[in-house]
Amino acid sequence: MSTLEKTINLLNALPENQIETIYSFVQFLASRQTVERVADMESLDDILENIVGSVPDTGKSLEEYREERIRERYEAVN
Repeated sequence: MSTLEKTINLLNALPENQIETIYSFVQFLASRQTVERVADMESLDDILENIVGSVPDTGKSLEEYREERIRERYEAVN
């Protein structure tokens, strides 16, 4: 019998409010595990390298990109 099956058998004997408490705790553990696993799998350098290749280089400086975005957003429409 697996650990999961043993746990399910134990849970069957508990009242609903205690099962909700256990479920919340397991959900918390699972969310922490996912975050830790993702952080371990990819280094910051790998992530940045993936991002850098996603925007084509048009030769503009960051200031030029910023000014262009501000113009697009706040330019008066006739």
